[in-house]
Parts: sequence; structure tokens; C-alpha cells
Amino acid sequence: MRGRRIPSHLLSALVYLAAVGSVLLFVAYPLLRMVAQVFAGGLSLADCGEVLSSQLGVIGGSVGVAALAACASTVLALAIALVIAFGNRMLGRLMVGVATMSIISPPFVASLAYIMLFGRRGLITHGILGLDVSPYGWQGVVVMQVLFFSAINVLMLASVLRRLDGRLLDAARDLGASAGRVLMDVVLPLLAPTMLSCALLTFVRSLSDYGTPVVIGGSFEMISSEIYLQVVGYSDLGTSALLNLLLMVIAIIVFMGYGRLGARSERLVVSAGAPSAGEGRPVRLDGPLGVLAYALALLFLAFMAVLYATIVRTAFSSGIGWTAQPSLVNLEYLASFNLATLLRSLAYAGLAAALATLLAMVIAYFVHRRKVVGGGVLEFLVTLPYLIPGTCFGLGYLLAFNSLPLKLTGTAAIVVLVLVFKRLAISEQTFSQSMAQISPELDMAARDLGASRLGVFADVIVPNLSSATLVSLVNVFSSSMVAYGAVLFLVSAGHKIAVFELFDALSGGKYGTAAMMSVAILAVTLAVNATFALSVGTKRN
Repeated sequence: MRGRRIPSHLLSALVYLAAVGSVLLFVAYPLLRMVAQVFAGGLSLADCGEVLSSQLGVIGGSVGVAALAACASTVLALAIALVIAFGNRMLGRLMVGVATMSIISPPFVASLAYIMLFGRRGLITHGILGLDVSPYGWQGVVVMQVLFFSAINVLMLASVLRRLDGRLLDAARDLGASAGRVLMDVVLPLLAPTMLSCALLTFVRSLSDYGTPVVIGGSFEMISSEIYLQVVGYSDLGTSALLNLLLMVIAIIVFMGYGRLGARSERLVVSAGAPSAGEGRPVRLDGPLGVLAYALALLFLAFMAVLYATIVRTAFSSGIGWTAQPSLVNLEYLASFNLATLLRSLAYAGLAAALATLLAMVIAYFVHRRKVVGGGVLEFLVTLPYLIPGTCFGLGYLLAFNSLPLKLTGTAAIVVLVLVFKRLAISEQTFSQSMAQISPELDMAARDLGASRLGVFADVIVPNLSSATLVSLVNVFSSSMVAYGAVLFLVSAGHKIAVFELFDALSGGKYGTAAMMSVAILAVTLAVNATFALSVGTKRN
């Protein structure tokens, strides 16, 4: 007897309900539990004010460091982006490569190199200058955050510069403006919304950064490290949840401003058929602004080269300092003791990438193609985990899934799930943009030929999303390999991932082991990204 087939419309509804249910369970529920935890002990609003008052020193220091990092990284990123857009092309490509590599690097690479170069026995401070200085403090936190938060700002600014309407620059040149005046009076004002966006995003990333202040902050504490201390050191989930709630509110406000600034910036970029800023008569990067831009860009490039060279040298040496001899002892240690952890990270990242890509594709289809009722609310919930700090989302998971009926703490599932929903928004936006380029007439033609809605999705939409699928897989995989804040409270001893082994080695002074783990994580992530680039190139050819 043949089984009855499920009607197409019912199957479509079940798929949509499953997607909505997963977002409600793994996004809305954990965040509601975290907010509820603030008042779980009977705290009133006045009590919350007293708790925050007791943390004013930490909050003030965090805001100060975040403001410095935001301003400095935006200025540095602007200089590099100008070199990429208007400077030497070969140098510009090199800058893009370095910026991309720093984005996919493990979170403690900069801190490790900073200690190796400028620590009490650092290659530069002690080995060359003969100094015995402490590398720890807020200054080191600012420097490291500026260097590594600049990378994403560089790519944002360079993208806008490439898409500026070239006719504006040509008009300024026709009116007799020099190249320097064009940059100062036309380009920089047009970049102002994007520059402010970069500063706001860096401000939030700095406040949310846990690894840098913990490793090189010394006695200096930031909100993110205080959150961890309240959970692990004092078992005070209420104070931790309150600080997380503060970060969440700040992040949401900042991203609302970012959305408005992004809309303003989009109105200034090149329209279809118009020449971009890179076409026509080029604007040369010269004069005082050009000299300053090249100086900052070359300084950034030199420092990053020294940083990565230091990591590789430490990984393949038997000790530290200038007298360290080449050795494979750290590689042997990795193969003997840390290989399982690295493979576990690969498995978790791969599974998270696959699940996030599939779920994001389905949500984007229903929200933007089918335009279902409540799609805007669903998309906001999908976006929320990306907006808030990782520790905030991770603490929500700890509170939500630490007891029956859905106890997930101590399992691999909770790690994979938090990775999936933390990065789901980026994948959903990727698919939304790709679907917008697919003509709706294809859907109608398929429907006229008798295809069901799910048939249209499977046979018409999905085959046209191959590039978006690759982008989603690589983005989620790369971010999952180096994720730390979101899984900070969730990783158990039996499910430790490579980034945690890196942090443990760094905290224990095993710099060679930490460097080798950094090299291994970076090599794997670069290999995946290179494979993706080759796949995209092959498809285009």
C-alpha cells in the first residue's frame, strides 16, 4: 500500500514553523532568560542602579578604552583604505590580503605576539633595547584592539571608496581642484557616514572583547572580563546578567545608528551605469594627506608582518628569545596532545556552517521571497544575536539550557547551536541579497507549469544560490573556528575546542604551544578561504 504524500502547502507550512520555532527556542528564549535573571533575586530598578554604581570604575575604564580604540582604528583604517583605493595597486592588494588574514586569525594572536615582542623578555624590549618593562595594562589593550579591529574597518571603507560616483571626482577636477583638494573636500566628506559607522562598530567590539584585556590587560579590567569573573569567580549570575544587559542595550542602540548611517552612505555610492571612483581620471594620493596615509599604511603592514613572523618563529622554535633554536617540538606536541581538539573544532565549525547555511536559506526565502506575515519580526530575532556581545548570548544559553526539560550544557550540541545562531544573520543577509537578483518571473513560470512552492524553492531558487551558499559556508566556518566569547561559558572539559587550548597555553606561559596552535588554526582557515576563492573563480570562468 502506497503511503499518502503530505500536501505541498502543509509541508511548506511545517518547514516555516520549524524555522520559526528554532529561532524562538534558540534566540528569543535564551535572551529572555538572561533578562529575567537580572530580577530573579528580587532586584528592583534601584538595586540595579546600585550594582551598576559599584561597577562604575570598570564601566568608565571600558568606555575610555573603547573610545580610544574606535577613534584610532578608524583613522588607521581610513589611511589604509585610501592607499587601497588611490595608491599603488600592488600595495593595495597586499593590504587587502593582510586585512583579510587578520579577520580570520584566532583572537589571541595579537596578544601572543605583543608579549613575545614587548614583554619582560620580549624580542624588542629586552632583546634589542635591553629594557625590563611590563607589557600589561590598558595601553597594550588599546594598541592590540586598534590593530585588529582596523581590518574590518579597512574593508568597509575600501568598499565604499570603490563604489563612490566617479563623476563627482571628475567634476571637482574640472573645476580646477588638485588631487589633494579632491580627497579633502569631496572624498572625505562622502566617507563621513561610513567612518562614523566604523567607529561605532569598533566601540561595541571593544566593549565586548574578552580575550585581549584578559591576556594583556593585567590589573586593568573591562566589562567583558568582569562578566566572566562574576560568573566563574563569584557565581553571581545576577550581576553578570545585568552587565550583559547593559552591553546588549548599548549594542542595539549603536547598531540602530549604524543602520541609519549605512542608508545615508548607500545614497552616495555609484548608481548603475555610472563610473566608479576607480574609473576615469585617477585621483593620485599625494600631498600631506598622501604622505600620512602611506606612512600609517606601511607602519601597519610592517607591524603585521613582524607579528605573524614572530608567531611562526615561536611555533617552530624550542624556546623564546633571539637564541631560540629551530625545532619541531611544538608541532610534535600538537600532533600528540592537541590534534583531537583541532579536529573537534573543525567538526563543530563545519557542522555549524552547514546548519546555519541551510536555516538561513529557508528563512531568507520565506521572509524575502514569500513575504510571510511576521517576517520582519523573524528577521529582527535572527539579527539580534549578531548585534549583541558573544558573552551576552552565551550566558543566555547557559541559563536557558542548564536544566530539564532541555538540558544541553556539557554537550557538543550547545556549542554548535550557539555558533549557528550567533552567525545566522550574516548568512541570512547573504541569501536575501542573492534572491533579490533572481527575477520573480521565474517563480511564476514554474508555478504556471505546475510546480509547488517548495518545488520552486528546490528547483528554481536553490540552484541560483550556489555562490551565496559558498559565501555563507566559508563565513560561518571561519568565524566558528576562532569564536571565543559566545562559547566561553559553554565549553566543557570533554568538548574543548582549539581556541580554548590556545588560551590555556597562553595563560600558562607555554608560548610555543600557543603559537603552534595559532598557526594550525590560521592555516586551516586560510586553506578553506583559498578553496572558496578558487571555487568562485572557477564558476566565473
